Amino acid sequence: MIKLHNIHKYFSKHHVLKGVDLTVENGEVIVILGPSGSGKSTLLRCINFLEHPSCGIIDINGMKIDSETASKKDIRALRMSTAMVFQQYNLFKNLTALQNVTLGLTSVKKIDEKKARKIAQQLLNRVGLNDRMKYYPSQLSGGQQQRVAIARALALKPDILLFDEPTSALDPELVDEVLSTIKQLANEGNTMIIVTHELGFAREVADRVILMEEGLIIEEGPVEKIFSNPVEERTRKFLGKALKRFIIEPNDIKLELGVEK
Repeated sequence: MIKLHNIHKYFSKHHVLKGVDLTVENGEVIVILGPSGSGKSTLLRCINFLEHPSCGIIDINGMKIDSETASKKDIRALRMSTAMVFQQYNLFKNLTALQNVTLGLTSVKKIDEKKARKIAQQLLNRVGLNDRMKYYPSQLSGGQQQRVAIARALALKPDILLFDEPTSALDPELVDEVLSTIKQLANEGNTMIIVTHELGFAREVADRVILMEEGLIIEEGPVEKIFSNPVEERTRKFLGKALKRFIIEPNDIKLELGVEK
Protein backbone atom coordinates (compact mmCIF):
# COMPACT_ATOMS: atom_id res chain seq x y z
CA MET A 1 0.00 0.00 0.00
CA ILE A 2 1.16 3.53 -0.82
CA LYS A 3 0.08 6.47 1.28
CA LEU A 4 0.84 10.11 0.57
CA HIS A 5 0.02 12.56 3.34
CA ASN A 6 0.00 16.34 3.01
CA ILE A 7 2.46 16.50 0.11
CA HIS A 8 3.53 20.04 -0.73
CA LYS A 9 5.99 21.18 -3.35
CA TYR A 10 7.31 24.69 -3.92
CA PHE A 11 9.50 25.84 -6.78
CA SER A 12 10.80 29.06 -5.28
CA LYS A 13 7.56 30.93 -4.46
CA HIS A 14 5.45 28.85 -6.84
CA HIS A 15 3.24 26.48 -4.82
CA VAL A 16 2.84 23.51 -7.18
CA LEU A 17 1.42 20.86 -4.82
CA LYS A 18 -0.85 22.07 -2.04
CA GLY A 19 -1.26 19.27 0.46
CA VAL A 20 -2.04 16.16 -1.56
CA ASP A 21 -3.35 13.07 0.25
CA LEU A 22 -3.60 9.79 -1.65
CA THR A 23 -3.83 6.10 -0.80
CA VAL A 24 -3.15 3.38 -3.37
CA GLU A 25 -3.92 -0.22 -2.49
CA ASN A 26 -1.65 -3.06 -3.59
CA GLY A 27 -2.58 -4.15 -7.10
CA GLU A 28 -4.59 -1.00 -7.78
CA VAL A 29 -4.20 1.05 -10.96
CA ILE A 30 -4.65 4.78 -10.48
CA VAL A 31 -4.88 7.16 -13.43
CA ILE A 32 -4.26 10.86 -12.84
CA LEU A 33 -5.93 13.29 -15.22
CA GLY A 34 -5.90 17.06 -15.32
CA PRO A 35 -4.94 20.09 -17.39
CA SER A 36 -1.33 21.01 -18.05
CA GLY A 37 0.28 22.63 -15.03
CA SER A 38 -2.02 20.95 -12.52
CA GLY A 39 0.85 19.19 -10.72
CA LYS A 40 0.31 15.65 -12.06
CA SER A 41 3.88 14.93 -13.12
CA THR A 42 5.33 16.76 -10.13
CA LEU A 43 3.31 14.55 -7.79
CA LEU A 44 4.57 11.44 -9.58
CA ARG A 45 8.19 12.62 -9.32
CA CYS A 46 7.77 13.44 -5.64
CA ILE A 47 6.79 9.85 -4.87
CA ASN A 48 10.33 8.62 -5.52
CA PHE A 49 12.09 11.90 -4.71
CA LEU A 50 13.10 12.76 -8.26
CA GLU A 51 11.61 15.99 -6.97
CA HIS A 52 12.13 16.44 -3.25
CA PRO A 53 8.76 17.29 -1.65
CA SER A 54 8.84 20.50 0.39
CA CYS A 55 6.94 18.69 3.13
CA GLY A 56 4.76 15.65 3.62
CA ILE A 57 5.04 11.93 4.36
CA ILE A 58 5.38 9.07 1.88
CA ASP A 59 4.63 5.56 3.12
CA ILE A 60 5.23 2.55 0.87
CA ASN A 61 4.33 -0.78 2.46
CA GLY A 62 5.19 0.49 5.92
CA MET A 63 8.38 2.31 4.95
CA LYS A 64 7.46 5.81 6.12
CA ILE A 65 9.60 8.75 5.04
CA ASP A 66 9.14 12.33 6.19
CA SER A 67 10.33 14.53 3.33
CA GLU A 68 11.66 17.18 5.71
CA THR A 69 14.01 14.77 7.49
CA ALA A 70 14.66 12.16 4.78
CA SER A 71 18.25 10.93 4.62
CA LYS A 72 20.09 9.71 1.53
CA LYS A 73 19.61 6.17 2.86
CA ASP A 74 15.86 6.73 3.16
CA ILE A 75 15.62 8.10 -0.37
CA ARG A 76 17.66 5.23 -1.80
CA ALA A 77 15.39 2.70 -0.06
CA LEU A 78 12.33 4.49 -1.40
CA ARG A 79 13.68 4.48 -4.94
CA MET A 80 14.35 0.75 -4.68
CA SER A 81 10.59 0.32 -4.14
CA THR A 82 9.54 2.38 -7.16
CA ALA A 83 10.30 2.54 -10.87
CA MET A 84 9.51 5.38 -13.23
CA VAL A 85 8.74 5.22 -16.95
CA PHE A 86 9.21 8.68 -18.45
CA GLN A 87 7.77 10.56 -21.42
CA GLN A 88 11.17 10.33 -23.08
CA TYR A 89 12.61 6.86 -22.97
CA ASN A 90 15.97 7.79 -21.35
CA LEU A 91 17.76 4.78 -22.80
CA PHE A 92 21.54 4.67 -23.09
CA LYS A 93 22.14 5.22 -26.79
CA ASN A 94 25.42 3.28 -26.82
CA LEU A 95 23.82 0.15 -25.31
CA THR A 96 21.57 -2.43 -26.94
CA ALA A 97 18.05 -3.09 -25.66
CA LEU A 98 19.36 -6.11 -23.77
CA GLN A 99 22.23 -4.13 -22.25
CA ASN A 100 19.90 -1.29 -21.22
CA VAL A 101 17.75 -3.71 -19.21
CA THR A 102 20.70 -5.70 -17.86
CA LEU A 103 22.48 -2.61 -16.56
CA GLY A 104 19.93 -1.85 -13.85
CA LEU A 105 20.11 -5.41 -12.59
CA THR A 106 23.90 -5.44 -12.32
CA SER A 107 24.39 -1.89 -11.03
CA VAL A 108 21.35 -1.50 -8.75
CA LYS A 109 20.40 -5.04 -7.77
CA LYS A 110 24.02 -6.28 -7.89
CA ILE A 111 23.03 -9.40 -9.80
CA ASP A 112 25.82 -11.17 -11.68
CA GLU A 113 26.01 -10.54 -15.41
CA LYS A 114 24.93 -13.99 -16.60
CA LYS A 115 21.82 -14.11 -14.41
CA ALA A 116 21.00 -10.47 -15.20
CA ARG A 117 21.13 -11.15 -18.95
CA LYS A 118 18.74 -14.09 -18.56
CA ILE A 119 16.26 -11.96 -16.59
CA ALA A 120 16.57 -9.13 -19.13
CA GLN A 121 15.88 -11.54 -22.00
CA GLN A 122 12.74 -12.81 -20.24
CA LEU A 123 11.50 -9.27 -19.68
CA LEU A 124 12.13 -8.15 -23.25
CA ASN A 125 10.27 -11.21 -24.45
CA ARG A 126 7.45 -10.28 -22.06
CA VAL A 127 7.04 -6.88 -23.73
CA GLY A 128 7.21 -8.36 -27.23
CA LEU A 129 10.81 -7.49 -28.11
CA ASN A 130 12.45 -10.91 -28.25
CA ASP A 131 13.62 -10.16 -31.80
CA ARG A 132 15.04 -6.71 -30.94
CA MET A 133 17.36 -7.51 -28.03
CA LYS A 134 20.57 -6.69 -29.91
CA TYR A 135 19.21 -3.50 -31.46
CA TYR A 136 20.42 -0.07 -30.34
CA PRO A 137 17.87 2.67 -29.51
CA SER A 138 18.52 4.38 -32.85
CA GLN A 139 17.41 1.18 -34.59
CA LEU A 140 14.12 0.98 -32.66
CA SER A 141 10.85 2.82 -33.12
CA GLY A 142 9.60 5.10 -30.37
CA GLY A 143 7.10 2.48 -29.24
CA GLN A 144 9.82 -0.17 -29.09
CA GLN A 145 12.10 2.14 -27.11
CA GLN A 146 9.32 2.80 -24.62
CA ARG A 147 8.76 -0.93 -24.22
CA VAL A 148 12.47 -1.36 -23.48
CA ALA A 149 12.07 1.33 -20.82
CA ILE A 150 9.12 -0.59 -19.35
CA ALA A 151 11.16 -3.81 -19.29
CA ARG A 152 13.97 -1.93 -17.55
CA ALA A 153 11.53 -0.68 -14.91
CA LEU A 154 10.10 -4.16 -14.38
CA ALA A 155 13.60 -5.60 -13.92
CA LEU A 156 13.90 -3.86 -10.55
CA LYS A 157 10.74 -5.62 -9.26
CA PRO A 158 9.34 -2.40 -7.75
CA ASP A 159 6.40 -2.23 -5.37
CA ILE A 160 4.89 0.45 -7.60
CA LEU A 161 5.29 1.44 -11.23
CA LEU A 162 5.01 5.15 -12.09
CA PHE A 163 4.18 6.17 -15.66
CA ASP A 164 4.56 9.83 -16.62
CA GLU A 165 2.71 10.42 -19.92
CA PRO A 166 4.20 7.21 -21.38
CA THR A 167 2.75 7.80 -24.87
CA SER A 168 3.06 11.57 -25.24
CA ALA A 169 6.31 11.40 -27.23
CA LEU A 170 5.02 8.72 -29.62
CA ASP A 171 3.59 9.01 -33.10
CA PRO A 172 -0.15 8.14 -33.01
CA GLU A 173 0.31 4.81 -34.80
CA LEU A 174 2.77 3.65 -32.11
CA VAL A 175 0.61 4.46 -29.09
CA ASP A 176 -1.42 1.25 -29.04
CA GLU A 177 1.57 -1.08 -28.70
CA VAL A 178 2.71 0.71 -25.53
CA LEU A 179 -0.78 0.97 -24.08
CA SER A 180 -1.30 -2.76 -24.69
CA THR A 181 1.86 -3.52 -22.73
CA ILE A 182 0.73 -1.35 -19.81
CA LYS A 183 -2.72 -2.97 -19.93
CA GLN A 184 -1.07 -6.37 -19.70
CA LEU A 185 0.84 -5.24 -16.59
CA ALA A 186 -2.40 -4.02 -15.04
CA ASN A 187 -4.06 -7.37 -15.70
CA GLU A 188 -1.13 -9.07 -13.97
CA GLY A 189 -1.87 -7.18 -10.75
CA ASN A 190 0.95 -4.63 -10.74
CA THR A 191 0.42 -1.52 -8.61
CA MET A 192 0.59 1.50 -10.90
CA ILE A 193 0.04 5.24 -10.98
CA ILE A 194 -0.32 6.56 -14.51
CA VAL A 195 -0.40 10.17 -15.66
CA THR A 196 -1.98 10.25 -19.11
CA HIS A 197 -4.20 12.21 -21.49
CA GLU A 198 -5.45 9.02 -23.15
CA LEU A 199 -9.04 8.98 -21.85
CA GLY A 200 -10.07 5.78 -23.58
CA PHE A 201 -7.07 3.98 -22.15
CA ALA A 202 -7.74 5.46 -18.70
CA ARG A 203 -11.30 4.19 -18.78
CA GLU A 204 -10.16 0.73 -19.82
CA VAL A 205 -7.25 0.19 -17.43
CA ALA A 206 -7.93 2.24 -14.28
CA ASP A 207 -9.48 1.04 -11.04
CA ARG A 208 -9.72 4.62 -9.85
CA VAL A 209 -9.38 8.01 -11.56
CA ILE A 210 -8.09 11.21 -9.99
CA LEU A 211 -8.55 14.69 -11.42
CA MET A 212 -5.99 17.30 -10.37
CA GLU A 213 -6.09 21.05 -10.79
CA GLU A 214 -3.83 23.77 -9.39
CA GLY A 215 -1.93 21.35 -7.18
CA LEU A 216 -4.98 19.72 -5.58
CA ILE A 217 -7.02 16.58 -6.08
CA ILE A 218 -10.46 17.97 -6.86
CA GLU A 219 -12.24 14.66 -7.48
CA GLU A 220 -11.47 10.96 -7.30
CA GLY A 221 -13.46 7.78 -7.58
CA PRO A 222 -14.06 4.53 -9.49
CA VAL A 223 -13.43 4.92 -13.17
CA GLU A 224 -17.04 4.52 -14.32
CA LYS A 225 -18.33 6.97 -11.73
CA ILE A 226 -15.86 9.65 -12.78
CA PHE A 227 -16.55 9.21 -16.48
CA SER A 228 -20.31 8.66 -16.28
CA ASN A 229 -21.41 10.76 -13.31
CA PRO A 230 -18.72 13.12 -11.98
CA VAL A 231 -19.71 15.17 -8.96
CA GLU A 232 -17.62 18.28 -9.59
CA GLU A 233 -18.53 20.70 -12.36
CA ARG A 234 -14.83 21.21 -13.06
CA THR A 235 -14.49 17.48 -13.78
CA ARG A 236 -17.40 17.64 -16.22
CA LYS A 237 -15.85 20.57 -18.05
CA PHE A 238 -12.43 18.92 -18.25
CA LEU A 239 -13.80 15.64 -19.58
CA GLY A 240 -16.14 17.46 -21.97
CA LYS A 241 -13.27 19.42 -23.52
CA ALA A 242 -11.08 16.34 -23.72
CA LEU A 243 -13.80 14.25 -25.32
CA LYS A 244 -14.47 16.87 -28.01
CA ARG A 245 -11.28 15.70 -29.66
CA PHE A 246 -12.98 12.36 -30.33
CA ILE A 247 -16.75 12.98 -30.22
CA ILE A 248 -18.33 15.48 -32.57
CA GLU A 249 -21.95 15.70 -31.52
CA PRO A 250 -22.60 17.71 -28.31
CA ASN A 251 -25.40 15.31 -27.32
CA ASP A 252 -22.97 12.41 -27.55
CA ILE A 253 -20.65 14.23 -25.15
CA LYS A 254 -23.53 14.64 -22.73
CA LEU A 255 -24.36 10.97 -22.96
CA GLU A 256 -20.73 10.01 -22.45
CA LEU A 257 -20.72 12.05 -19.26
CA GLY A 258 -24.00 10.62 -18.04
CA VAL A 259 -26.11 13.73 -18.72
CA GLU A 260 -29.58 13.38 -20.19
CA LYS A 261 -30.40 15.08 -23.49
